Amino acid sequence: MIYMLCYDVSDPKRLRKVARLLENFGIRVQKSFFQCEMNEKKLKMIEKQMLSVINIKKDYFYIYPLCEICSKKALTDGTGSLIQIENFEIL
Repeated sequence: MIYMLCYDVSDPKRLRKVARLLENFGIRVQKSFFQCEMNEKKLKMIEKQMLSVINIKKDYFYIYPLCEICSKKALTDGTGSLIQIENFEIL
């Protein structure tokens, strides 16, 4: 399933940690917005890691699930679009 993950982190040090963490799991769509394709296990792992980095009293972290049907209905303006992640195999 595709998930859109976004955050608002007030401390620059935590901000860098969050960005580095999410860069390992998905594609950066905007500065604090990532598109990730993952299963439930990986989603729980990201959530756990994020909670160890952010300050839950000062920072925000959101996970929005996008089912395949919903992702096809995404509206975009300008040059942006929902990225279609394709599986491939290197031989």
